[in-house]
Amino acid sequence: MPDQPASSSSVDVEEGSLDTPSPPEIPEKNGRPKQLHRIETVPDIKRDMSGITTQYIATGIVNLGAFAAGACIAWSSAALPLLTTEPLEDDNISAEANVTHRFTLTESEASWTASLLCLGALFGAVPTGLISESFGRKKTLLYLALPLVVSWTLIASTPNAYGLYVGRFVGGVAVGAFSVGIPPYVEDIAEKQLLPTLANFYHVHLTCGILFGYIVGMILNPSWLSFLCASVPVGFFVAFIFLPESPVYLMSQGKYNEAKAALRYYRGIDNDVESEFKALKENLRNIAKVTFKELFSTKATVKALIVSFSLMIFQQMSGIYPVLFYARKIFKTFSITMNLPSAAIILGFCLVSSTYFSTMLLKQIKRRILLVLSFTMMSISLGLLATYYHLRASNIWENNPWVPLFCLCLFVSVYATGVGPIPWLMLREIFPKNVTRRATAITAGVHWFLAFGATKLYQNLVDQVKPGWTLWYFAIICMFGAIFVYIFVPETKGKSVEEIHRELDGQKSHVHIIELKSVSTT
Repeated sequence: MPDQPASSSSVDVEEGSLDTPSPPEIPEKNGRPKQLHRIETVPDIKRDMSGITTQYIATGIVNLGAFAAGACIAWSSAALPLLTTEPLEDDNISAEANVTHRFTLTESEASWTASLLCLGALFGAVPTGLISESFGRKKTLLYLALPLVVSWTLIASTPNAYGLYVGRFVGGVAVGAFSVGIPPYVEDIAEKQLLPTLANFYHVHLTCGILFGYIVGMILNPSWLSFLCASVPVGFFVAFIFLPESPVYLMSQGKYNEAKAALRYYRGIDNDVESEFKALKENLRNIAKVTFKELFSTKATVKALIVSFSLMIFQQMSGIYPVLFYARKIFKTFSITMNLPSAAIILGFCLVSSTYFSTMLLKQIKRRILLVLSFTMMSISLGLLATYYHLRASNIWENNPWVPLFCLCLFVSVYATGVGPIPWLMLREIFPKNVTRRATAITAGVHWFLAFGATKLYQNLVDQVKPGWTLWYFAIICMFGAIFVYIFVPETKGKSVEEIHRELDGQKSHVHIIELKSVSTT
């Protein structure tokens, strides 16, 4: 009797197969073809939320750390005008909004308050790679929420400038650590075809955090502004705690069962991960770890470091961080009569939209072309702004608030489409895989050191040579950056690391001659 239902059902299936076509086969994923069996009227939500969607959501959650870093950057623009000794002169702000604070800052103290974030980031960026390799990618990123919360608490409650210094420095440590710790985690969880898109989430979230900081800056109270910014790392901690550890890190620690479970989480429980798991295991076995000293052992790697350092020098000496840190103050310098927080929000919106737009440009246009165009347009926009300042100071041109606002929006927009993301993107393309994370740590340290210097010295330049000549200095740096890229920076789009290194060594033509001779002799 038990055999009869089975036989009858098999007959039904065979008869049905003669009348109805077989269900379509799902394309292969991870080396195994799959077939979907479900009732057509019921949406397959579980399958919809697996694989690609899970990777997008997880990448968005981990990049809340970048969002928090952006809020730290924007805080200076919103809070420092409220804390400095200069009174607010915006007619659109009511007198009742100019609340009395516990203390005021001098211009020198304000510049230290802004720039110490970048100095703290220097001390957070360099050791993060080593810490994450021994402590874990997830734990390292997760516990970075703590110094950020401590930082915002200090900033909101301090009775003097020294509390601001400590708070900004501590927050900077987390900001620098996020810049080095987030990309490797995303690289570990992303499928190869999704990595270029998911890697750009960091820059998009960073600029969204800056826009968020400009928006909440409409609250004319530094303490409430700090508490609102503190909500971001809290949200990051609560959301990120539910995600698994990086599969690659678990595998490097010999936790193969946990690594396979984490990989299955990011690929979907109905997908086969065996082939990818074996490939990752083989890669870990073949990749030899290098020390910081060994980065300088080969000529090609040294040249790659020089290119990376130089791009960061021109990126930071372009003046982007002074513009973002002192946005409201710059608007006031150019007598922009519209509501200052609204002008900062317009600037932030241009930054976000251009960063998002750059994700599409990077898929279509070569890196060198984008860099040269970006540096050139940045130089032109700063030159126009400097010219406008001199003409207005000489009473040759009447005040027009839309001219400086347009120039600054153009400056941040072209920065976001090329000079901003490409130096970070090229780190993955110009170095071998076993060297990338060490090179990223050093390059990030150079980045934040230069950001500290540019942000701190900006006020000194303004005091010594006035804003007009300061802008000309930044414009000239951008033009030299375009020339440097055109002459020295290799194209990396669509090329392997070996091809790029042969080009850096000047062996490209020599290799082709050898290949040609070998073909002719055979």
